Amino acid sequence: MAVFEGVKVLELGAGAAGPVATRYFADHGATVVRIESSRRPDFLRILFLTPGNPFGLDGSPMFVLMNPNKKSVAVDMSKPEGVEVVRRLVDWADVVSENFSPKAMAKWGLDYESLRERKPDLLMVSSCLFGQTGPQRMYPGFGGQGSALSGFNQMAGWPDREAVGPHATITDSLSPRYVAFLIAAALLHRRRTGEGQYIDVSQIETGVYSLSEMMVRFSATGEVMERRGNRDERGVPHGVYPCRGDDRWIAIAIFSDPEWHLLRRALGNPAFSDDPRFDSVDGRRAHEAELDACLGRWTCDRDPHELAETLQAAGIEAGPVQTYEDLLGDPQLAHRGHFETLHHPHLGEMQFENYAIRLSESPPRLEAPGPDLGEHTEEVLCDLLGFDASEVQRLVEEEVLV
Repeated sequence: MAVFEGVKVLELGAGAAGPVATRYFADHGATVVRIESSRRPDFLRILFLTPGNPFGLDGSPMFVLMNPNKKSVAVDMSKPEGVEVVRRLVDWADVVSENFSPKAMAKWGLDYESLRERKPDLLMVSSCLFGQTGPQRMYPGFGGQGSALSGFNQMAGWPDREAVGPHATITDSLSPRYVAFLIAAALLHRRRTGEGQYIDVSQIETGVYSLSEMMVRFSATGEVMERRGNRDERGVPHGVYPCRGDDRWIAIAIFSDPEWHLLRRALGNPAFSDDPRFDSVDGRRAHEAELDACLGRWTCDRDPHELAETLQAAGIEAGPVQTYEDLLGDPQLAHRGHFETLHHPHLGEMQFENYAIRLSESPPRLEAPGPDLGEHTEEVLCDLLGFDASEVQRLVEEEVLV
């Protein structure tokens, strides 16, 4: 039996932060129902549409990949009857998850205080950019702002250039992991006590917490850690070096003099490695740019995967900088079943990813790709809430279910 079999999750919101968190539960047996509307569709249904896509809001690969194993109900929440449909789904649910700015749920009368009066043991989680309290709580934002506001941009890039920030929306990726853990803990707490509760997650704070080393060092000594590119305060050489092929690279990290001697032997003791300036950490640090250039000239004619295997066998920390094509063929990921192929009715066969977590008695299950908008409206309303078909038809005709 899947670990979350029987758990019922109602998901409101858009983008990545909400769907990533609830997918942990969908993949492990929970029933997850998404509330959507064609009047104001999830921006992921629009943002990543492929050119010439004939399937409209149902043809976004990113949305499909982010939301497998879920059910979609189309409801226009600008109409009172639409909000009432959602309230009835709240009655059904164990967990309500949302990632709107605070004013949205209150506008609909779906804030926690209102819902708790209706369902005292409800578990609800909100995970917007700034959290539900404080002077900036009403500011709506995305992971791009989150990266800058939480300090990641200060750390990413080169010391003589502008802050560039990490790839993609990192707080949208970090915060859902906290959310999923907290939901699981709250479900356990309710099983033991019968008590519901409200979980208020600030995406900014999850980002700041993830940079705790930088914060601790500053608070203890006033040290400001700065951008270093690929270099490291302890390791040298420590960087990414060119390899044979178009835009192919290998990452190498050396943290001690014995490791440097291992690297020299693994490289076949090239002439540059005999330079006495490189014999000690301090010497290598003082001439780091020259050492990097020498090492890069040596690696540039080698295949990154073959070289990585040679260096790893010699006890050196090294790895190829993998492309997305490399990842799809990676034998370690294949062994762990990281990628699974599912067929989408519009987009064909697609590679879906499992999470890195494996529960021995409850492995993740990828059973269906992300749903079409409103694909399960009638099924959910009739089978889960007890609507009759004529009532659903009336709501469709009145454009409440749209």
